[in-house]
Amino acid sequence: MFPNALQAQAIADSKGNYYRNETDVQAPSRFSKLSSGSLWRVVVDELNCRQDKSIFSPVIRTYLANALLEVEVYRGGSDEVNVNPLDLNGKPWMPVRGKDSEDVCYVRANSRFIQPATLK
Repeated sequence: MFPNALQAQAIADSKGNYYRNETDVQAPSRFSKLSSGSLWRVVVDELNCRQDKSIFSPVIRTYLANALLEVEVYRGGSDEVNVNPLDLNGKPWMPVRGKDSEDVCYVRANSRFIQPATLK
């Protein structure tokens, strides 16, 4: 599905948080007007994707172990588009694309739940 073996470069902090969402592994372009987003793999049995960046926000969908998630890439001319938004407690949440560009939800950007995708 993906050509060439690449190693993702995303780095977690000492608590496992990912404040940036850019990796070397990008999804194939599914939407003609949107840039491809970085790919991440779910590393827990089930991971809830929420309507907003909060543990109290409604669950939009649930991903199973080993599912690939594509980061939502926002428009902008700066590096800020690769920074995960923070909740009220300062914890990062990664925006995830759904089946179309209007179907974005958030997962907790922490190594306990997700890891950068790698190609073999």
